[in-house]
Amino acid sequence: MPSIPEDAKTVTEQKKLGDLLRALDGNRLSLRESCMEGTRLDILQQIETEIKSTDGHNVIQIRGSPGVGKSALAASIATRLLEDQGRHVISF
Repeated sequence: MPSIPEDAKTVTEQKKLGDLLRALDGNRLSLRESCMEGTRLDILQQIETEIKSTDGHNVIQIRGSPGVGKSALAASIATRLLEDQGRHVISF
């Protein structure tokens, strides 16, 4: 695991940096749970196909009503891209 920079002046800064480094040590920072196994396969496949296309989009917007699974879908996509293809994803 990377070390904390010496110029981190306060204990609070050192703790925050330490927490971030530990989270990043596993190659990803997962804030949400992925979709349940075997669910949303059609939409996941459509998104993966679009992302893999050389003419595809760099940004994909996921929208919907509260509680329909947007965050789980985004987490599933990010996990698949990182673990299967070694690609990095930003999700917020």
